[in-house]
Amino acid sequence: MMTAAGSGGARPEEEAGFGERARPAASPLSLIRASHDHINDLVSLTFSASAAPGDPRRPLRAVDMAVAAISIHMYAVQTAVYPMARRRLPDRRACVTELHAVAREIESVTRGISQHIQGDVHRPNESMQTLRNRLAELEEQHVAIEDPMVAELDETLSGPELRRVVTLLERSVQRAPTRSHPHLPRTAVLSGLVLRVAGSWDHVLDAMDARVAADTPARAPIPAGLWGWYLLGRPIPSSQSEQATGSGQDGQRNAATRHDR
Repeated sequence: MMTAAGSGGARPEEEAGFGERARPAASPLSLIRASHDHINDLVSLTFSASAAPGDPRRPLRAVDMAVAAISIHMYAVQTAVYPMARRRLPDRRACVTELHAVAREIESVTRGISQHIQGDVHRPNESMQTLRNRLAELEEQHVAIEDPMVAELDETLSGPELRRVVTLLERSVQRAPTRSHPHLPRTAVLSGLVLRVAGSWDHVLDAMDARVAADTPARAPIPAGLWGWYLLGRPIPSSQSEQATGSGQDGQRNAATRHDR
């Protein structure tokens, strides 16, 4: 979701005489705005995606992908941007506090969405439609607070500081949880470590359970084989039954041919 070119080698801005304050190719503001646009597209898709005969879970997958993208973004900005904003923008500390409060609400909503997707019996009483509407409202609120704060931070930081924040953002994206964990502790000392562990656990589950992750195409469903239909307790489709019968007859003919020889 957040990507940037490397910053190794000579710095053209220094050769051109712009000095330390020159901007890198990617800045925290450009990365975060790209992330906001991406999340906005995914949230919009949750309202327009419809089930298809060959893909009945498409609406749920669209919502799940939005949840993953939002979870990654929240972790990245809270670990890489907000601490710097607190230090360098004293007048914006109230904004950081408000952003943390909005983030907790978003976590609660996305957790409820995930519970609906998973069929959890303890899911919230609100419908999926209500949760989607609430998520869209909270995301708009989040962007309205975060964007001007990051723009001011972008103007305040020096060139090396901007590159450091970009590196932290990219690293945080790679380590971020892909689902919400609203009940984890949020103490100043343990928060980063606990969420990194949660991110590692989420990545394991994403791989083992083929869960939807942000920017990752969904895997095509694998049709059930003969044993699969048997375990499901359903009759074998005629096409597969004929194919299996034909394969069995071919095998018998081949065996008889070998025996005659």
